[in-house]
Amino acid sequence: MNPIVYVVEDTVALAKRQNGAQNGRPTDPDGLVLEAWAQGFMVGALIIMSCITLANMRRGVLLHKLILIELIFGVWHGFFIFFHSPIYNWWLSVSAIFLNASWSLHNVIAWLKNKPFLSRRVSLIYIGTVILVQPYWVLEIYANFTYFHDINTVFLKTRPVEALFRDPWWIFTTISLFYNIKTRYDLSLPQIVRLSPRFAVMLGAMVLSICFLVVDICSVTGRLASSLPVGINPFWKLSFVFKCLTDCVVLDDFKTALDRLRAFKISRLGSFALDNAESGRVLSNDPANGWPGSQARSKPETSVPSSPDGDELSQQRKWPAGKQDPSHPDGSNRQSRENRELSQIRESSSDTEVARNNSGSPIPRPQSSWLRDSGEGDYAQALRDVTRSSQSEPSHTERDAAIARAR
Repeated sequence: MNPIVYVVEDTVALAKRQNGAQNGRPTDPDGLVLEAWAQGFMVGALIIMSCITLANMRRGVLLHKLILIELIFGVWHGFFIFFHSPIYNWWLSVSAIFLNASWSLHNVIAWLKNKPFLSRRVSLIYIGTVILVQPYWVLEIYANFTYFHDINTVFLKTRPVEALFRDPWWIFTTISLFYNIKTRYDLSLPQIVRLSPRFAVMLGAMVLSICFLVVDICSVTGRLASSLPVGINPFWKLSFVFKCLTDCVVLDDFKTALDRLRAFKISRLGSFALDNAESGRVLSNDPANGWPGSQARSKPETSVPSSPDGDELSQQRKWPAGKQDPSHPDGSNRQSRENRELSQIRESSSDTEVARNNSGSPIPRPQSSWLRDSGEGDYAQALRDVTRSSQSEPSHTERDAAIARAR
C-alpha cells in the first residue's frame, strides 16, 4: 500500500474519539487509563531525574544547567489529563511550547556531549541543522494550539513527520558514541559494565530511547491502530524519558567520561599486576601464608582508586610482613618512598611518642598519607596520561607507555 495512504489513515484515527469529540479529554476508559499512566510515568521520572541532576551538578558548568532546564521544561506536559475543557485544551497547548523547546534543547545537549569527538566541519553541520529545523517547531506549536482550539487541522499534517525534525541528531549521537568506544578506547560492553555501571545504564537508555522512537513512528503512521485506543500514543513519552536519563545519569561530555573509564582501567591493570606479583612472593617466602584466607588476615587493607562512578573500592594489599623484594624492578624506589612516608607520619604526629596507644592498638594513618597510596597515584597518573593522549588519535604505543607508568 502507498505510504501516503497510511499517513491519511493515521490522521483520521488521530482526530477521532469514541465520543465523537476531536480534541477533548479522552472518555474511553482504556484510553484514559493509558494516557494517565503515561503522563504519570513521565512526570515522576522527570522530577526524580531533576532532583538527581540538581544534587550532582557543578557550579558554573553550562552543560549541567542545560540538562536541568531540559528536565524542568518537559515536566509541565504531564498534567493536562487532570482537567476538562477548556482548561484541558489550554494547558495542553501552552505546555507543548516548553515540551518542544525541551526536545530542541536535548539536541543541543547531545551536540555538546558529542562535540569532542566531532571534527569542526561535522560539528558545524550538526548544530547548524538543529538551528535550521526550528521554524518547523514554531509551526508545530501553532498547529497544536489551533487544533486543540477547533480552529484548523494543520496539526494532523505536522504530527506524522515530527520525528524527522526531532530525532536524526540523537540517532547520529548514539551511533557516534558506540563507534568511538569501539575504535578509540578499546572497551567492550562487559568491561564497561564492570568498570562503570553508570555508563552502562546510559548506553542501555540510549538504545531503549531509539527502540521506543521506532514504535512511536509506527504508531503515528497507523501501523498500531488496531492495538491502541484511538488517538492515544504513550511511546514518545517513554522515548523522551530515556533520552533525559542518558543526559542526567552522566552529566559530563562523553569524552570526559570515557577518559575516566580508560584511566581507571589502566590503573586497575597496574594495581592488580602489582598485587599478583606481591602475592607470589608472599607464598614463596612464608609457608604459613599457603592457607586460604591467611593472607587476608595477615596483610593490611589499603585503598584502591575510586571508580569512574565515584564509588570507593577496597581490596586486600598483600605485603610481605614489612619487607620488599629487592628483585622487583621498583623495589628500591618503593621502599625509599615508604621510608619517606613513615618519616612524614612521625613528624606530623610529634605530640605522640609511640606508634601505638595505651591499649596496644595501632594509631590510624593520617588521611594525607592515605591519599598518597599507590592505588590513588596510579589512577591520577593514568588519568593525566589518558587526557593528554586523547587530545589526538590514541596509538598502541601510548597505551603501552601509560600501562608501564601505572605499574
